[in-house]
Amino acid sequence: MKKKITPEHGKILEDLMDEHVWSRETVKKLVEANESYRKGNRESIAEIVRLLRDLVDFYPVHIAKEDKNFFLPIMSYFSDQEQKALLHESWEFDRKLIHEKYAKVVAMFEKK
Repeated sequence: MKKKITPEHGKILEDLMDEHVWSRETVKKLVEANESYRKGNRESIAEIVRLLRDLVDFYPVHIAKEDKNFFLPIMSYFSDQEQKALLHESWEFDRKLIHEKYAKVVAMFEKK
């Protein structure tokens, strides 16, 4: 469903996408620092703490921006029927994601 959005909403969307790139890169660095720590590099703990602080500071602001400044305002671009379809797709995505996550957790415990 493509919609033409205002330049203001376009800028917010661009910012959100940049933030998603930053957060993925930061999580990747966190995983790498954790692997280094697990291999015995105790100095990695400072990097882990710094990255976790960065993420803790980032996510509440990012989520508020998504919810209040983008997702709610752009709903006006969609008809009631389109909104219901989007909501249904979101619920299905979340339902499957959660199911897949916990299926992996159960499989991990079954192996042990």
